[in-house]
Amino acid sequence: MIAFAPLMSRQHLQDLAGTVFDGMAFARDSGRMTGHVALAKLTRVMDQLLDSSGDLSCELSGERDGEGSFLLLEASGEVVLRCQRCLNAMRLPLQISARLRLIAPRRDGTLDWPEDELEDDSADAIVAGPEMSVLALVEDEVLLALPIAPMHKEQDAACKPLTDADLNREASPFAVLAKLKKQ
Repeated sequence: MIAFAPLMSRQHLQDLAGTVFDGMAFARDSGRMTGHVALAKLTRVMDQLLDSSGDLSCELSGERDGEGSFLLLEASGEVVLRCQRCLNAMRLPLQISARLRLIAPRRDGTLDWPEDELEDDSADAIVAGPEMSVLALVEDEVLLALPIAPMHKEQDAACKPLTDADLNREASPFAVLAKLKKQ
């Protein structure tokens, strides 16, 4: 089982992007791994990022209690998105903390999904497997954390809505017709 002790220096952290683990065994053994995932490896997130340099610090730990097996994922870092108001770069700090309830498939491939899963907000249920990817877990949580329409805070003086002059075009497609009519 993979387990890493936390290191003080960020550049010496283990790259977790290629790490695969057995989810149920990891939770049963109270496994723990610490490292980083490069933003450039989050392929499903790339179309939302203006800058793919940098990484996210990650910590994954497993636990079991009377309710079942769980993965605890902590991830932090910063992403650069495009503000939907001014279309300029916008830095967004991410601080992700997720508790994931592991659901093991039965031998026939069906799932014994918990009845209270929709009412219980303490953990999101996911299917456990013998080859779970840290990269996929982190990417899923980043996608859930990103805003649908990122925008600077309203008090940010540098963020102003674009005007037609900013876009270097006429105010209306009918303005060209109006000019022709005047001739």
